[in-house]
Amino acid sequence: MVRPVPKFDADVAAAELLTAKPVLLDKLRSACDVEPDGARRGIREVLRFLALTGLSEVGLTPSPRVDDAWHEIILCTREYEALCQRYFGRFVHHDPGGSEELNRNRFRETLRLYNLHFGSPDPAWWGRAAELAPQADCGACESPPP
Repeated sequence: MVRPVPKFDADVAAAELLTAKPVLLDKLRSACDVEPDGARRGIREVLRFLALTGLSEVGLTPSPRVDDAWHEIILCTREYEALCQRYFGRFVHHDPGGSEELNRNRFRETLRLYNLHFGSPDPAWWGRAAELAPQADCGACESPPP
């Protein structure tokens, strides 16, 4: 069962995160090889993924590129924890693992939920499902219900 995503503006949350930790812009630019606008969009995509993950009762898997951006964000532990608590009511853990088949299925579920709650995913960050699903190797990224 998936709880509905409450009104969540990932662009507003991304701006708040960048205000609290401006170095994230440079970190994402370098790690993901994007311009400043692309880094902001990457943060938005991570936050949308976290919204789905933080409110879902099933494990989800991001695209490899979203996962790379998430790695940069999660390293800012204080800001990441505060963001999770504020928007999702709990810490959203990053828990890599699982079989390739399980991760492909979770990636497909992630895209299904993304489309349901946010519309079409940004192809620069999510790619085409058929191309990225076999590469999704993050594993079960989930936050257990309180």
